[in-house]
Amino acid sequence: MAGSIRVLSGNLWWGRADPEGLIQLIREYQIDVFAAQELGYETAEAISSELPYGGLEPRESYQGMGIALRRPGAYHRIPLHMRDARRVVLEAGDWEGLEAPIDLINVHFQAPHALRPFPSSWVRARQARDLERFLVANPSDARAIVGDYNATPHWPLYKRMARQFSDGAIHAAQREGRAVEPTWGPTPQSPRLLRIDHAMVRGLDVESFRVVGIPGSDHSALIFDCSPCSRG
Repeated sequence: MAGSIRVLSGNLWWGRADPEGLIQLIREYQIDVFAAQELGYETAEAISSELPYGGLEPRESYQGMGIALRRPGAYHRIPLHMRDARRVVLEAGDWEGLEAPIDLINVHFQAPHALRPFPSSWVRARQARDLERFLVANPSDARAIVGDYNATPHWPLYKRMARQFSDGAIHAAQREGRAVEPTWGPTPQSPRLLRIDHAMVRGLDVESFRVVGIPGSDHSALIFDCSPCSRG
């Protein structure tokens, strides 16, 4: 799409994803924005070698996150209980062809089976409330919230977000006459069983939505093009 941004969102499995494989993904799909969850030091180095802007905050645990950009964009954290979300704002002046700003948020909600802190359902609900407060205080005409929701469409957290945003995967699948694809399996080699990674959007047109394997990760990546909805 003219004036669109190509986004990749992916959980890198405690940083175990293959760094060279990530570089190949970025190059093959010409990624503009890489929203990473469970980001490690080697994977961060690989991503930033191709996408030098934004911010990456790797960790040795599952807490590493960040958003890497091909061109400049304001990057900061959104305070959430236990694990902050990350945010970039892409301005039209910095991105060729972009006609209006895009607000992109990267999330990694607490896993429902986590034992600490307990109960995980309370942590997830508080994270959702923290994010909703931020969204109300910081409105945007064109916004995407991508990442590992640790929730299938049958779970309360997904339904809570779907009341406010559209699911980019569903819209693309319906338009193209195909089924939505799962994104997670228990090992990198196993079939994907659950759809727990999402791109929820508002005020954005989404095209070319696909689910692509990440070498060395138990999650597949979401890759899609987006642009602010035309007005008038």
